[in-house]
Amino acid sequence: MALTPKRVILLLLLSLLAAGLVVIIMAALGEYTKTRGRLLLTALSLSGFSLLALTPSLLAQRANHQHWGHGGLGIAGLAYLLLVGGLWGTPDSDAYWKSVAIASLGSASFCQVCWLLLMTPPRPLIASTAWITACAASSLVLALAAIAIIVEIRSAPFWWAVGILIIVHVSGGIAAPILNRWPSHR
Repeated sequence: MALTPKRVILLLLLSLLAAGLVVIIMAALGEYTKTRGRLLLTALSLSGFSLLALTPSLLAQRANHQHWGHGGLGIAGLAYLLLVGGLWGTPDSDAYWKSVAIASLGSASFCQVCWLLLMTPPRPLIASTAWITACAASSLVLALAAIAIIVEIRSAPFWWAVGILIIVHVSGGIAAPILNRWPSHR
């Protein structure tokens, strides 16, 4: 059974509905318990990772770049399972939560790469902007953040550099579709 965009959207809506029901139950009973909190976090996490899986599911439907879509779906599913395992299993290990953070960053990075690959830019400048943002910024942000999380780098200049790369990464992802729609003056 393939994870199509319609199924991802259905999963997103069902998880938001489940989160709403948990909130209603907590309000009706007038108490917050650890189990209800975990149920709420599980549902909200599923909705978040469903959003991150939407663009990979769209890309997985296309013949070209299909492997990127499947990879994005896989890393989003892995990150969600790690997070839910940590919520319910409550591991008291920094290494476990570091792996959850790295998998989540990978999922967000794959989401943007898939978003940029979904577009078919008509001009070489737009295509190169999309590819530089997709490949260079995504992999560099992911690698630097993963190394910093593993080694526990706390240096402010390092995180400023990573923050600037994230801004370039996100702004390139926003600029590519805008430039893709920009009228061509030939």
